[in-house]
Amino acid sequence: MHSWLEQQQLLLSKQITQIKLPHAILINGVEGAGKSDLSLWLIQVLSCTKPQNSQGIILPCNVCKACLLHKSHTYPDHLLIESGGKSIGVDQVRQASRFFEKTAQIGHCKTTLITAAHHMTISAANALLKTLEEPNANNYIVLLTSEVETLLPTIISRCYVIDIRPPVGEKLLAELKQSGSDPFVNLSHLKELSDSFVNDQYLHFESCFFTFLQNKTIKRSEILSLLVDNTNSVRWLEKVMVKLMRQQYNWLKGDIILNEQVIWSIYQLVLSAIKQLKLLMQANKQFIFEKLLVDITAVIEEK
Repeated sequence: MHSWLEQQQLLLSKQITQIKLPHAILINGVEGAGKSDLSLWLIQVLSCTKPQNSQGIILPCNVCKACLLHKSHTYPDHLLIESGGKSIGVDQVRQASRFFEKTAQIGHCKTTLITAAHHMTISAANALLKTLEEPNANNYIVLLTSEVETLLPTIISRCYVIDIRPPVGEKLLAELKQSGSDPFVNLSHLKELSDSFVNDQYLHFESCFFTFLQNKTIKRSEILSLLVDNTNSVRWLEKVMVKLMRQQYNWLKGDIILNEQVIWSIYQLVLSAIKQLKLLMQANKQFIFEKLLVDITAVIEEK
């Protein structure tokens, strides 16, 4: 568990002890900030029959039946709703409503976790509102998001919102016990900094995208597959374009592969595509990326 999550653990532990924990909790933060860690800790603590207290933070015992079932992902009083990089549909959310209607089988409460809540369709979001408006005793729903601004204001208003704010710059690198030569390191890099596998994926994406921009061996279909299939692709797309612009102005070392006007034009296309993906709940990700790559190719060929 990241040290910057301790304050939230203390606050939530106090609410649990005082029986004041809100029935709906929305955890917001950048990718890699620890949203999943905090939510899984909370859900397991709520289920544990023999919780421990360590300096004000409640911890699961890890030995009771509930804890063991959680470890094996077979705890019957918990429902996980994931997007898998796609939209969360209304049927998935209605499943949560039906789940809460039944009495807990083992514990004294039931919990539902919705990861990537910003992927809910409009219908799903409206269905969730009904569940939030009519909470049942000892039922808790936790939503995770990295794009809280895209959620319906009515959903946000019905949740207790937790904003996870890790340190930045040198403090972030020190926290992760890493050193880096990039003077612009920030929270958008957190997932790559804390997960070597994700970092390797990003470096592969960056290499392929740069090769594509140079109109070399990478085909549009290959880049399209990387963009559509990876949940981090939208963030990575903006990241590589910002890197190109910084190289253009000699703020970062690297070969300049395109002239300033072309880079700026492509950056505007990327920002427009990202805006569509974030603002349109049911946006066709593949179609938007296909159009983006066609437009980028046209800009490069006109140079």
